[in-house]
Amino acid sequence: MSTSLLGVSAVAQAKAPSHHHHHGGGSGGASGGPAPVMVVTASPNPLVETGPSVVMTVVQVETSPSYAGDLVNVSSQQLAASCGTVFFIAFRGNFEENVILTLDNDGNATVELVGEDCAPGTNVIEADLMVAPYYTALTTVQALPPVVTTEGLTGYPNPEVETGDANGVGKNDIGNSDVFAVFYVETNPVYAEQSVEIDSAQLDASCTASWVWISPNPTGLSRSGVGINTGLEAQAQLDDDGNAVFGFFGSGCAAGTSQVIADVEAGSHPTYVTAYTVDPPAPTI
Repeated sequence: MSTSLLGVSAVAQAKAPSHHHHHGGGSGGASGGPAPVMVVTASPNPLVETGPSVVMTVVQVETSPSYAGDLVNVSSQQLAASCGTVFFIAFRGNFEENVILTLDNDGNATVELVGEDCAPGTNVIEADLMVAPYYTALTTVQALPPVVTTEGLTGYPNPEVETGDANGVGKNDIGNSDVFAVFYVETNPVYAEQSVEIDSAQLDASCTASWVWISPNPTGLSRSGVGINTGLEAQAQLDDDGNAVFGFFGSGCAAGTSQVIADVEAGSHPTYVTAYTVDPPAPTI
């Protein structure tokens, strides 16, 4: 596990998952006919590996509000087999290979998935409701080998629907208005092995309980706080293709759109900006 991630577990104890509907392939239930009763998605999907063959995606489980407070097990045996290490990260801390989440009042739960030293390919992610009627939902996430990509900054999923809407359901893995996101920075490969920083004063300020920016890169720097970040920004080393990835976790976040800014700390210091939208908790299927 990256040293940079190990430093996050202590600050990631307070609260947990976030959620959003749509994007990323796959769903549970039969094809055609009535809508599925439970869906699991990954975003981004497909994704391009960065640095030391790192994959990072937001895994979202959505079902009916009637299952609020029930437990769902999220796992990927295939990804665990194709990566050196796999971690599901929630506000409770870090997990290996699988995580048990509590569905919020809208029947939603979200967790961030990080794999290191991963072989490119397709891998099934499974979500299993742990009580009757024991629904199972599957999605396939595709990891592409590192490659030079179009320059820019992109957040996933966008928009994001928060999880945790009454702070009264389940165990300690549901907070109140929680957000999980992944941000990809893509720049010119001439900046390979240089540093890139990321932050959003608006997004940080909107999360009044806590926020965490993480870099899965072994040389990256993760940051955490409450309110506007007045200290150093999260930092990662761009890989040989000029790419880097960051994770964001926020709790007690207000809905709205925030500007997220990434700055390359070299050369002409290119800056990339994206608008990231957070929607309030709501049923999504």
